[in-house]
Amino acid sequence: MTAKATAPMADPPRLPPPEMSLDEQIALAEMQVIARDARIRRRADLLARRVRHSAITHAGGGVLLGLGTVALTWWLNRLSRRNAAPPQPAAAPQEQPSHTFEHLFRDAGLTLAGLLPILWPMLPRHWRRMVTPGTASTVLTFIAPLLGRLFRRKARQAPSS
Repeated sequence: MTAKATAPMADPPRLPPPEMSLDEQIALAEMQVIARDARIRRRADLLARRVRHSAITHAGGGVLLGLGTVALTWWLNRLSRRNAAPPQPAAAPQEQPSHTFEHLFRDAGLTLAGLLPILWPMLPRHWRRMVTPGTASTVLTFIAPLLGRLFRRKARQAPSS
């Protein structure tokens, strides 16, 4: 074998860089800073676009939930006004309001919303994937009193003599 064949070949990246002047080193450092700033700006723009896109994509669910709650509340108020007893004359003594389930449903909803962190692991996996604990807590807090209004007992009228 020849000495030329046994000598290791020099890799171009491993060669030491030629000596640069101070001005060249400063210019190179400035170019690296500019390139880094451009990368940061590009990544920040990409992140902002992703956040904007996901916010717009997921905003529909919140809007629909809000509209559904407003519609259900309006419908229950309309139902309760339609089925309400005619107003009593002003001279008649006021009776104690009849027992309603509204406060029981409200208390049950608030209790379940408070226990939700404990109950969350026991819920089916599909529910946990589709709904966040915050959404479930909000739904329980808003829907429970509405269900109580739905099951409200009608006031009993005093027998007239």
